[in-house]
Amino acid sequence: MLDYFLVGLLIIGCATGVWLWRRAEAARREARSAALARAEAVTGRASAVAACQQNASHLACLGEASLDALLLIDADRQIVWGNVAAWEMFGATPAAVGQPFIGLVHDYELNQAVLDAISGGRAIMRHAVVNGRTLRIRAVPAPETGGAAAAIEDVTELQRLGRARRDFVANLSHELRTPLANIDLAAQTLQDGGTRDPVLTQRMLSQIQTQVQALSQLGQEMMDLAQIESGQVLLKLVPAPIAPLVQKALTAMLPQAKHKSQHISLVLPAGLQALMDEQQIARVIGNLLHNAVKFTPEGGIISVSAEVVEDDIRLCVSDTGSGVPRNEQARIFERFYKHDRARSKGGTGLGLAIARHIVEGHGGRIWVEGAPGEGARFYFTLPKA
Repeated sequence: MLDYFLVGLLIIGCATGVWLWRRAEAARREARSAALARAEAVTGRASAVAACQQNASHLACLGEASLDALLLIDADRQIVWGNVAAWEMFGATPAAVGQPFIGLVHDYELNQAVLDAISGGRAIMRHAVVNGRTLRIRAVPAPETGGAAAAIEDVTELQRLGRARRDFVANLSHELRTPLANIDLAAQTLQDGGTRDPVLTQRMLSQIQTQVQALSQLGQEMMDLAQIESGQVLLKLVPAPIAPLVQKALTAMLPQAKHKSQHISLVLPAGLQALMDEQQIARVIGNLLHNAVKFTPEGGIISVSAEVVEDDIRLCVSDTGSGVPRNEQARIFERFYKHDRARSKGGTGLGLAIARHIVEGHGGRIWVEGAPGEGARFYFTLPKA
């Protein structure tokens, strides 16, 4: 019996040992699994953090590359992120993060666009004028956060260019209408029997020739202005005396001035030299003198003078004509702009625009002074040689 008892104990002991070994092995496996799970969790968190950091870096790079203001807004309409262009556009700093969107933009329309995007669940685009600038906002909802993303673009210059293009087309159409109508009228007169009258025929042919010349001048000046504005005309700046240029321009205008009994005076210091492109500056002087003779009444006075002002030479062409209203003096150098169309027949409206580009290409500036009834004084500066 004792042997059976000992064998039973042995069997029980072995079974217990096996069971304990298995339990220990299971515990070790569970421990390893838990350790692996913890390691995977740590690795996952690290990967998530790295991914977030990478996404934040990408977002910051996109923000730096964008010229538009980019903003992320939460459900409470507070700013959670913005790029440099946003802070510059509204004169703020990154400290604006956490502040209300309306506190940054200070505009009802921009704020309402964000509200409508959030409440309506759709993209909203609007325009607003803020501190004299036209801003275009596109706000899109962010369903995950309940907020919105907004891109704001300053379209002030685009609108100005659009208006300039429309004005250019309208002005060009206006300038073409008159000579084309005159040519058409002269041609119809000749077709309707005008050729039977030699005097009338000659007058109609002269009118056609005059109008064709006007169209040719308009086309040439438009081409010249386009080339100057695009930088295709290279200025050769060399030291040169001013007196010969002025004298040559005056000589060319003397017949017209004499016909109107106008008096022209010239006051130039001896030996005055400027750094300039002689051909282009001769064009500027000739244009200013032509306008002076054109707008000065019979018996009027035109004067040309020059003086040294610091490192510049300032030239002046003045007349005793009707003058230019002060509220139009800044616009008179725009292409096709004519402050008195009734008295501007025969001109293209491009001469002063060309003169402005030439003078500015020399590093100088051109402007007009005077008032209605006081005549006009056109000034421009050149670098002293």
